[in-house]
Amino acid sequence: MSRPRLIPCLLLKNGSIVRSQGFKIHQVIGNPMSTVERFSHWNVDELIILDISDTEDHGISRDDVYQKYAGSMAIDILKQISKVCFIPLAFGGRIRNLEDIQLRLAAGADKVVINTKAYNDPDFISQAAKRFGTQCIVVSIDVFRHIDDSYEVYIENGKQPTGLNPVEWAREVESLNAGEIFLNSINRDGSALGYDLDLIRRVTEHTTIPIIACGGVGKYADFPQGILEGNASALSAANIFHFFELSYPFGKKACVDAGIPMRKVRLGSTWFKRTPKYDNLKRDEMIAKRLEESKTGFRDSDKNQNSNHKIRWCTRCVYPSISAALMEFDEDGICMGCRTSDQKNQMSPAEWKRRKELLRDILEQYRSKDRDSYDCVIPVSGGKDSYFQTHVIKKEFGLNPLLITYNGNNYTSAGWHNVHRMKEVFGVDHLFFSPSVELLKKLNRLAFITMGDMNWHGHLGLTTLPVRMQAQLNIPLIIWGEHGYLDASGQFSMNDFPEMSYRDRLEHFGRGYEWNYFIGCEGITEQDMSPYRYPEDQDLYDQDIRGIYMGNFVYWEANDHGKMVVEKYGFQLNEQPFDRTYRRMSNLDDMHENGVHDYLKYIKFGYGRCTDHACKDIRAGLISRDRGIELVKRYDSVRPRDLERWTKYVGISDAEFDAIADTFRDQRVWRHENGQWVKDNIWD
Repeated sequence: MSRPRLIPCLLLKNGSIVRSQGFKIHQVIGNPMSTVERFSHWNVDELIILDISDTEDHGISRDDVYQKYAGSMAIDILKQISKVCFIPLAFGGRIRNLEDIQLRLAAGADKVVINTKAYNDPDFISQAAKRFGTQCIVVSIDVFRHIDDSYEVYIENGKQPTGLNPVEWAREVESLNAGEIFLNSINRDGSALGYDLDLIRRVTEHTTIPIIACGGVGKYADFPQGILEGNASALSAANIFHFFELSYPFGKKACVDAGIPMRKVRLGSTWFKRTPKYDNLKRDEMIAKRLEESKTGFRDSDKNQNSNHKIRWCTRCVYPSISAALMEFDEDGICMGCRTSDQKNQMSPAEWKRRKELLRDILEQYRSKDRDSYDCVIPVSGGKDSYFQTHVIKKEFGLNPLLITYNGNNYTSAGWHNVHRMKEVFGVDHLFFSPSVELLKKLNRLAFITMGDMNWHGHLGLTTLPVRMQAQLNIPLIIWGEHGYLDASGQFSMNDFPEMSYRDRLEHFGRGYEWNYFIGCEGITEQDMSPYRYPEDQDLYDQDIRGIYMGNFVYWEANDHGKMVVEKYGFQLNEQPFDRTYRRMSNLDDMHENGVHDYLKYIKFGYGRCTDHACKDIRAGLISRDRGIELVKRYDSVRPRDLERWTKYVGISDAEFDAIADTFRDQRVWRHENGQWVKDNIWD
């Protein structure tokens, strides 16, 4: 008998991996290629990818990320995934005939997963098994549990009931020579309540082919129950593998520790290393091409090829459908950021009290037994959130944190004052890391040309340096503030308690460009970039390094934090209002975050920091949507005064900046008319 397997399931929708709940709510996690790469690093047993899209629109149109591909169909994604997938792969979704199976196998899949077509044409299972082999055919059975505890099979991504009992359908599927059954509970999807063990047992008791159980895993301890109590042959889950660092290895460990004879945890793939190997010649050619395009310009037709794409905006806040933080909209046109905010705002005081006790339990678990040691690390920029985090950990819970700061050389005078006062007002130790200014100038310039993000070094530095020090000093726990993507775009549910991970850092903060990408450019050496190198997986695993977000446990409202730290600790606000937003308390550590860096976001996607702030304040009930629109109209398009400082800093002219920045304009947002860049607006 084969060993039991632990199989991650990825849900693919419109080119992105999504979190699912009840088969209805979908929240964008990120790029499928970076996720599959991570699973290859972990040597997972197998991988299942299900395309749940309603259309064939799978294009990754962004020009500012490393991992992108040509084409707009699911098969195009599969071809790219297969280049970084060094594990058995099953691919499902939109299979209508035998040719569709052939295409998927030729593109890199080892198996296919069939759902709706199997129900509509049961003989198709036999035909597929005969042509491609029984081992290649997996039939997916999605099951809904009704109020009376009866079970019913659904098709069409859980939308259409069939009247079929899952046991009867599973037996028929087996008789038609399917190789495996992927059994998924619709009710448990995204619930974190654990597997529906009764459903699994019913099916496994009446079938002999392998049953892969899925739906409901919320913690590692849920995995073993699927085999020990449900008698499944393999275990699968989707959401949990996006929540935590090293989620698969720790999930596998839970199974092995429970006595299940799975393959043991093996970190570090022999065939696929975590640190990418870049083609430096190709990189240099891409940089040269970008510079050449900035000099020659694009024809109008080049930039108008996607001009028919219609931008829409959330009906409650002011976020556009094309954004830097990708998000889904529900059937009412409300974005997932608003829906997640609703979930947070509806939580009772009792629930927040419960969460604070959960935080206390975690802090006590990691509190150092040595009085001379640090209990945790807090990455701080010196902003209002840094003050709030340190206040909670030091003053409310009585821990001894080590503060760590990455200095990107862009502090405002108020920000510089605030960050250096932290060690005094809180009575804590504070490590302050300042890279070479010459290195920072090079990284500013190169990242701007490569990805349209001059602050790439800062995003990578602030998510890497604290973890490096954490590992070197053997301090397992790190305390981050709010989860930015949960807060802005509703990437997760408030019940997921996501933690910081290597994949988050590389994909979302590093845009897919790892620490070694610019080595060799303008004399940059490996030694120069070593502070940006993340600890190895084995170190993370051995030390049980965790990065939790305080916003999951403590009610997070930036406006309240700002008032508190001003009154209690003398926190200084910016003397001058920012050019591109109405808030005065944000991003004081980096004058360019609210300025030229945010202006680049506007050039690329057509919206800026004022949109971000207005959305937060609309969701908090502080301003109306109409007021938010007024603010966006006033601030989002403003050219910032700090641009002159930055262009002189890196040695380019304003004209060169404009020309290079224009090459990053998203074709779905911008069009060129009468020599001007124009776009649709929320107030049109």
